Amino acid sequence: MIGIASGSQSSSSFGNWTSNNNSPVCTDNSSNEVWNDWGASQRDLFVLDLNGDLVLHQNITSGLPDNLGSLIIDLLGQYDTEICDLNDIYVSEAHTSGDPEDYIEIYNNGVEDCSLEGFRLDDNQEMDDLTFGDVVITAGGYWLGYKDGDSSFSSGLSSDGDEVWLSDPLGNTKMVFLNASVEFDGVQLSQSFSSNGDGCYTTPTPGENNTDCITLGIDFQNVLPQNILLLNSYPNPFNPATFIQIEIKNREDVIIEIFDARGSFVKTIFSGFLDRGIHKFSWNATGSDGTEVGSGVYFYTIKSNSVLLSKKIVFAK
Repeated sequence: MIGIASGSQSSSSFGNWTSNNNSPVCTDNSSNEVWNDWGASQRDLFVLDLNGDLVLHQNITSGLPDNLGSLIIDLLGQYDTEICDLNDIYVSEAHTSGDPEDYIEIYNNGVEDCSLEGFRLDDNQEMDDLTFGDVVITAGGYWLGYKDGDSSFSSGLSSDGDEVWLSDPLGNTKMVFLNASVEFDGVQLSQSFSSNGDGCYTTPTPGENNTDCITLGIDFQNVLPQNILLLNSYPNPFNPATFIQIEIKNREDVIIEIFDARGSFVKTIFSGFLDRGIHKFSWNATGSDGTEVGSGVYFYTIKSNSVLLSKKIVFAK
């Protein structure tokens, strides 16, 4: 959803629009050309199809229209090939350095061909890098994109650790974490992922079935970032709380966050500088609003200027 406001006064009160959500707001500054061209008034709802054509303009002072959900579904069904279901497609492999260069692979686990039109791909929640056009991904097939390739992403993937975000036309998202790049037997490894976002190091297989996970021995630990160590949480599974441990070799500015299995942000545990030593933080299975989350798989992450690390935890009610 995108909010459009006219005038400078609206831009000073964005917090009223975006409280507890990630909705973007665009300000149409004087002389309010967009506002006027659209014939907008306060609390108007506009719905565009994937071609950018206006299909609904309605004032929603009294509430959202009852048929909004079915309208959007009908719009998605107007295309020759059905729009992909985010439950069927996922990022199955990513490569951050070496040869081949940065690439992202998306796999269609569904039983039908589907279109990625309107889907977005990025290395952060801004989702402004790549918006797919009329791209069909076959059942059991792959979409493969190389950095700066035609109709591909342009944000490079950091060899120190990164994120890959995928969203559907309705704004639902999935995200996978990339750990630091590792070289094994002269090969710069890629990272392969299952449908639930679990990842491991593999030999690069762009556009093909992923190979078996590679277990890294202690001899290869020196290639991983050593200033920050993300230790196992305990207990895991947990209820009602778990403890997250971080070891810092040198003082560093970090942020520790919780995400759910779909990659949606849940809560910030800590943000700021940590001195050398082992630091322990607790999470009591609540989101930013203080409400208890549902049972299931979550990820705790630590990010700094040099690294992004993550581990999985399970909340069991």
